Amino acid sequence: MRVLVLLVISVICFSALGLHLHLNVEMQLIDRVLYYGLLIGLFYCCISYQVSRYGSASRAALHRSFDDEEVDYLLSPDAPTITILIPSYREEKRVIIMTMLSAAIARYSNRRIVLLVDDPPKDRASISNTLAAVAEVRRIIATPMTAFRSERDAWYRRYDAGKIGLRYEAERLALNYRRAALWLEGRARDFEADIAPEFVHVDSFFIERIVRDLARHYHRVSEAIAKRPLTVDEIDGEYERLASLFCDDITSFQRKAFDNLSHAPNKAMNLNAYIGLMGGSYVVRQSGRQRFFEPSAPSPESIAIPGSTYVLTLDADSVILGDYMLQLAHVLESHPRRGVAQTPYLAFPNSREVVERIAGATTDIQYLIHQGATFYNASYWVGANALIRFEALEDIRREQVEGHKTCPVYIQDETVIEDTGSTIDLLNAGWAVHNFFAPLAYSATPGDFGALAIQRKRWSNGGLIIFPMLLRQFLGSPGRLRRLPELTLRSHYLLSPLIGNAAVFTLMVWASKDGRALIWTPFVMIPYFLLYGTDLKKLGYRIRDLFAVCSLNLMLLPVSFAGIAASIRQVVTGRKGSFSRTPKVANRTFVPPYAFLFNSFMLTLMSIYVVQGMLAREYLGTIIPAANVTLYFYGLHRFIGFRNGVSDLVLSLRTRLADAMEWLPAISFAPFAGRRGRLAGVALVSSVLILTPHHFGATGASTDVASARGMRPVGPASFTTTPADASMGMRGTIVPGGSTASVPSDAGSLALIDTNFGDPTLKAGGVLQK
Repeated sequence: MRVLVLLVISVICFSALGLHLHLNVEMQLIDRVLYYGLLIGLFYCCISYQVSRYGSASRAALHRSFDDEEVDYLLSPDAPTITILIPSYREEKRVIIMTMLSAAIARYSNRRIVLLVDDPPKDRASISNTLAAVAEVRRIIATPMTAFRSERDAWYRRYDAGKIGLRYEAERLALNYRRAALWLEGRARDFEADIAPEFVHVDSFFIERIVRDLARHYHRVSEAIAKRPLTVDEIDGEYERLASLFCDDITSFQRKAFDNLSHAPNKAMNLNAYIGLMGGSYVVRQSGRQRFFEPSAPSPESIAIPGSTYVLTLDADSVILGDYMLQLAHVLESHPRRGVAQTPYLAFPNSREVVERIAGATTDIQYLIHQGATFYNASYWVGANALIRFEALEDIRREQVEGHKTCPVYIQDETVIEDTGSTIDLLNAGWAVHNFFAPLAYSATPGDFGALAIQRKRWSNGGLIIFPMLLRQFLGSPGRLRRLPELTLRSHYLLSPLIGNAAVFTLMVWASKDGRALIWTPFVMIPYFLLYGTDLKKLGYRIRDLFAVCSLNLMLLPVSFAGIAASIRQVVTGRKGSFSRTPKVANRTFVPPYAFLFNSFMLTLMSIYVVQGMLAREYLGTIIPAANVTLYFYGLHRFIGFRNGVSDLVLSLRTRLADAMEWLPAISFAPFAGRRGRLAGVALVSSVLILTPHHFGATGASTDVASARGMRPVGPASFTTTPADASMGMRGTIVPGGSTASVPSDAGSLALIDTNFGDPTLKAGGVLQK
């Protein structure tokens, strides 16, 4: 009811503001038309949020999780098979272990885990580190599973010999479940001993909400079995469950080790390469320096890759709770035309980093929006975690030519938001996407502004490309009038980075002659802000965090515009943008110069508006610019840091200046004659380079630079970096000696991070090149 009341109030407030504009004869016609357009854009975004929240509230009132009796069949050996695919690219060992363990100990019977290692084959150190993580998880799980399978086999022998006692077997089962609980508690203590200070909130969550929660569950199971009489069939079933209590069928696969598989540098094709092999038998063939993974008849020498009823895709920086597979598999088993079931992830709570905590708040708000979208059948596939029906993947399969080979594609890679685009493919094939109303998955949130900028730029890139696909799907399907709410919310999901951000930016910089119109714009959005603030409190944040959320959203305006520009460039040129992976590091990631310059310019412009209004005694018109000054100053201070922004800007200038010097011989400087002209040309090229979000190198790939967070600043340093050190997802590693790079005295220790999937090397001057 609260959501519905605020929704009605919003409609009234926006209508009243529109009427005010109509009666305001002092406003010029062009100003009035522009303001109407901006008002409609804001109204669309606000109403879409409130409508989705109404759907979320309606679902919350009816939701209940399935109890153990309903999902009991999924704990038996003949449960539908699930293959858990974890795409990994140069992840830290602790991240891989945590993700794989969350899947290995989750409750489900018939499942297997495959880590899809995408590290470059030449990077032996990174691959060795990744495979060591897989081996460690196998070793950890092997101990209890060997004991539990021995218990099952012993039960079979006693049963065959006719030497069983029901009470004795019940006590033995209770003891084994208690052993499982104690084993989990032991693993929790091991993790506590190795908690990383910079990731204490992530490690603590994993220990308490995943490991210890399951330990408590098995303690309860042990007590329940000890208290009630069991039949022979029930005893047999419990021993079978013990034999698959944890998943020890854990393997890895490296597509880049084989020349006939896709090497496209993105997560989608990593998943597609393995999914295309499922259900077949293969042999490895060597031809010179090339290796091929080719189909073959089943034989003792061949490698069998089992098929599966369902595929669970799980990002390497995400974890799932113990009941994730039980709940979602039951959803798909109960609804044959649902192709994807998921729980949109939440951020790990209790972060000490202000950027991570506030960015996590916006992520958690998205959880509510996604849940509300399901009420209107407007769900999108969210790729961090999802349980997918293999039959649905087969229905959207197509072939894609990559060089001289043809590769199967299930999850489209036409944009960098591959899960969103694949949603349209599933809808065209008659499949539905469903969000289960329970928080069962959690994922990492960038801990600094530079890493967040990489993530949010990628999120903003692709909506404009996918929107025409959505329109074709909608117009080509029946029930269009009934499905208008669905189209509204789906369109908002794709277009809000453009519509909302463009409206906010234009309103800030637009200087109308009548400040009385602009002053009312934020006030008519009070119902939206009230709902947003109460939602933050519902999700475990504070209502006053709304101020920081607004500030962060302003800081991310240039990042969103950069993502939108990348979409437009792809539409015009037809070339896909490179996939920029979000760094998962304890270090501070390089802040893009365009973001710092844009936000500094906006702070200056808003300050000028305030001064001009005060001097002209138009005090009413200074209220909104003054509020923006406060938000921008807070954001630049808390999320970026003026000192960090300037340091990164200086470093970028030096790096881009080195690029400009390399470009000079190839550029005609006829308009810049003489020494001064040449210097002007250098300045012009450098300015163009620094103001563009992409690094102009020989390959056109973009790079980003990371400097350490929380470390004592140092002066100029000499260091080298290996491809593994410079790769994304690895900690910034400083190696004394080697190539010399000048580091600003307040930049901290520097590590260079490549946001694509190539292997960068460092050259003099601190410039990354492929």
